[in-house]
Amino acid sequence: MKNLLLTLVLLLAFSFVNAQKLTPKFLEGNWETEFHNVEFKIVNKKELKITIILKEINEPIDVLSYKIHEGALYMETYYAPNNWAAVGKVVFLNNDTMVEDVVSKHSGTLIYKRKLNN
Repeated sequence: MKNLLLTLVLLLAFSFVNAQKLTPKFLEGNWETEFHNVEFKIVNKKELKITIILKEINEPIDVLSYKIHEGALYMETYYAPNNWAAVGKVVFLNNDTMVEDVVSKHSGTLIYKRKLNN
């Protein structure tokens, strides 16, 4: 509970400071959470494509829609095998860390770390 509260405080504090920097170009690359591998890719020089894969079972989570608005990324996702739908708001803390507040039947907070390609 302490970690969740601290994360939310940091999320609010840094979202005001860095609000204008979250762009498709910033997102481009590979990110991971404890549970997901996420790839943000720009296709046709303008369209952002988001691919989310569950780590343990290597299955995709469908991204139904997304929108970048006022420095945050909003995503609507769906995982068909267990009929799990979620809406998330992602803001970034620094160049290599983002936080997502997820609203669903299993709500929570996810921390994304940028993966460096070797």
